[in-house]
Amino acid sequence: MTTSTSRRGFFLVFEGIDGAGTTSQQAWLYQRLSELHIAAYKTAEPTGNPVGKLIRQVLRGEHAPFSPHALALLFASDRADHLAREIEPALASGQVVVCDRYVLSSLAYQTAAGVPLSQVEQANATFRTPDLTIYFDLPVEIAAQRRAKRGQAQEIFEVDDVQREVARLYRQQAKAWQRAGKPIRFIAAARSFEEVSAQLEALIVPAMSSR
Repeated sequence: MTTSTSRRGFFLVFEGIDGAGTTSQQAWLYQRLSELHIAAYKTAEPTGNPVGKLIRQVLRGEHAPFSPHALALLFASDRADHLAREIEPALASGQVVVCDRYVLSSLAYQTAAGVPLSQVEQANATFRTPDLTIYFDLPVEIAAQRRAKRGQAQEIFEVDDVQREVARLYRQQAKAWQRAGKPIRFIAAARSFEEVSAQLEALIVPAMSSR
């Protein structure tokens, strides 16, 4: 990997069910890029911006009952704001943007909540395609064990039955992206932290170098 900032920027997205390790690996990669003197921008969805804060409240059950269709549109609105406010400027300045969750998560979570896939796709149709998406492939049972160890309050999508459906749809949509030729790769997220980090670097280095 070069030690200079990519002139065109590079948009990298991590996707996976709750407990897959996307957040911890994002932190590792951000530090790794810093060590290599590569300018990077770390971000996540839902964001900490106004719409993202409302989404976080909904996910904690603070506005129940809440329409799944309305939540799907909130995610799309947050994403549009995220792109304009953070992602596009960072890419324009040549940074590597490392984003924890993006469009693929909406295709999984919102459809699991009962929103037709076509409606979720339409709400997200105009958004930038990542230069590379990494899907953290992890059995639901292992993800549940990891979430339990965190000791955090459970969000509305973190019920085991819901997570099983989310995982099925997530992988289904990830495979559909792969068949469609979108830049997406799978990693075995059940391995140790160090092994997953090594997988990430092995996938990301060639992708960035090719740009």
